[in-house]
This record gives sequence, C-alpha cells and structure tokens, in this order.
Amino acid sequence: MNERKVALVTGGGTGIGKACALSFLKGGYDVVIVGRRKEKIEEAAAEFAKDFDSERILSLVGDVAKKEDVEAIFSAVEERFGRVDVVVNNAGIAPSHPFLETSYEEYDRAVKVNQYGTFMCMQRGARMMVDKGISGVIINMGSIYGRVASGNIIGYNASKGAVEMMTKAAAFELANYNIRVVGIAPGVIDTPMLDIDRERGTFEELYSKGMRKKPLPPSAIGETALFLASEAADGINAVTIPVDDGFLGYK
Repeated sequence: MNERKVALVTGGGTGIGKACALSFLKGGYDVVIVGRRKEKIEEAAAEFAKDFDSERILSLVGDVAKKEDVEAIFSAVEERFGRVDVVVNNAGIAPSHPFLETSYEEYDRAVKVNQYGTFMCMQRGARMMVDKGISGVIINMGSIYGRVASGNIIGYNASKGAVEMMTKAAAFELANYNIRVVGIAPGVIDTPMLDIDRERGTFEELYSKGMRKKPLPPSAIGETALFLASEAADGINAVTIPVDDGFLGYK
C-alpha cells in the first residue's frame, strides 16, 4: 500500500476542485483528480506536474452521476495507490433558469450530480477506507445556497441542502469506523461557475453581500479542505463550515 496519504478530488480540473488538489499536493498527499472533461483534467495534471512529481498525480475521466463511473474511478485509485485517505466531493453543477422555466431534465441532472454523485463517492470511498483500516476524512462541498434560497437555481438549492444533511447522517454512522465526514459551504468564489453572473452583470451584486464585499479566491476553499483533513481538525465532525466572508452572518 502507498506510504503517502492519498486525496481524491472530484471536479478537480477547474475552480475549487483544482485549488483543493493543489493544496493537498502542497500538503504532501498523492492526489487523484476526477472530472467529466478530459481536456480540463489533463491540463490540470500537466500544470501540477511542473511543480510536483507526476507519479503523485492521477487524472481520471468520469461522471460521478454514473454508478459505473464511480466504481471505475475507485478501482483505478486502488490499483494505482492501494488506498484513499481523503475524498473531496466537489463535483457540482448549477443550471440556472427561473423556476417556471426549469425543466425536469435540468432539475434531475443537478440532483444526480450534486446529490447522488456525492452519495456514491462518499459510500465507495468509505468502503475502501473501512476495508483498508484507514481513519479517513470525507469532505463534501455544500454551498451557502444550500442554506438560503436564491432565484433561478432551485436544483442547486435543493441538492446542496441535501448534501449538508447527508454529511451529518454519514458522519453519524461512519464514526464507528473512525472516519470523519465534514462539509464546506463556499460563498462567492471567483471561479468559472460564476461566469453566467458575469455575463448578466450580477457578479458584483453577489460578492457585495460578503462582509468585506469581495469575492474569495478558490485557494480559500483548498486551504480549508486541507485543514479539515488534518489531525488539527480531528475534533471537527458532522458539520458544514461556511467559507463565505460572513455572508450567512446576515441571514
């Protein structure tokens, strides 16, 4: 079995996921990045390989909403590294349309990626940890919009709210195996996911709701994830921590 700890990050090719992967590499982990877009995953892996041994990086193409892809992902991790110590469930989508114009298919896709994908990766990762006797950490990416409603993203609101409750429920059971399950609720993070708000001219309005009225960099989430996986955070379990520059403090 691999001597170094291994962190798997879904949605690891861009934005928050890429920042999480970089933080874990800097923290001494071997890292697996997973994503649906082959070119983005390969670009991220090549970029990381400029500063870190390429043997510490595994890039995998897969859709976390598909059970067969999730199984293939974890099988590849076991074959390459023999273990997984941290699973960061970051893959997510936020389709945006007014409620009355949101199709069933659009809503269904958001739930499948954000909620079902998180469930399947949590479960498969936890099973590997239990089988290997690893006291691991699962980090689920929620959102401030899993706690407060916002127009045009009902599928995102609903699925991210579910992720927060899933984090608590899984932590309750996995504590028996010394596995912690925690969450992060990012606020307005400067990533490509918010390009639609830039196009609409609403990006500034979004980040102005934070106490210091500025968007946060993806690295703010990456560093929080690394901390939550550390021994220093051993007492933190079953909670989702907002990283939102105080946004929820107004609510």
